[in-house]
Amino acid sequence: MNFIDVHTHLHDKRIIDHVPEMIRRARSCGLKFMVTCATMAKNFESTAKLAETHGDVLPCFGVHPWFLDTLEPCWEMNLASWLDKMPSGVGEIGLDFSDKGSDRDFQIRVFNAQMALASDLNRPVSIHIRHAWDAFIHILKKNGPLKNKGLVHSFSGSADLVRILEKYNLHISFSGAVTRPNAKKTIKALNAVSLDRILFETDAPDILPSLGNDEKVFDRLNHPANLPGIVRIAAQHRKMGFEKLADLSYTNGLNLFNSIIL
Repeated sequence: MNFIDVHTHLHDKRIIDHVPEMIRRARSCGLKFMVTCATMAKNFESTAKLAETHGDVLPCFGVHPWFLDTLEPCWEMNLASWLDKMPSGVGEIGLDFSDKGSDRDFQIRVFNAQMALASDLNRPVSIHIRHAWDAFIHILKKNGPLKNKGLVHSFSGSADLVRILEKYNLHISFSGAVTRPNAKKTIKALNAVSLDRILFETDAPDILPSLGNDEKVFDRLNHPANLPGIVRIAAQHRKMGFEKLADLSYTNGLNLFNSIIL
């Protein structure tokens, strides 16, 4: 079986020194590709170097809504220049209204600008949405289906939202959260996703899955080799074969990121 981890942060300072070993373990578990997403200009270079060093690491460049305070006046030009340097996606970008004091209008402007850039360059996009579904749906309705394809990462929405998002050419990605015993809402959403839209991720080094093993590796931080375990539990929730779901999600990941795979 082959796998693609569609959302990681291998540049993260907590794990970057472990990346060679993490990739070795991931390859031994059947991972063919790992998508690593930058979160601000400060880690664009380290993200690019990871992709240059490891052929199975696919880079994405973007500014996460948590780090909009790092934006400089020419941030859009800088982002476009990094996207032009190598085959790459746009991400992690999005909307996060968890902090009631955040500037929501500013988040929306930055998100729209990055979505427009992804569309203009026809690049896949990795999207973070937290407590901002209404605003996100409004943007989708205004702009129409994504021509460049995209995914909503570590999906936390409802089963009803799944049906709406699919209409706008979005894939739905599930993280280790789907392995938690009390993840009833996530499991219901998992069962609502069309099989040609379903994806899986680790979001390494975060969202450590509940896989029933006590292996103490990488200081108990998440890593891509955990992906097959996530898919296995998801297959149990969907009442289907592990190999079938693994094959389907791998094909979906390739279809989404084929434009940046060399």
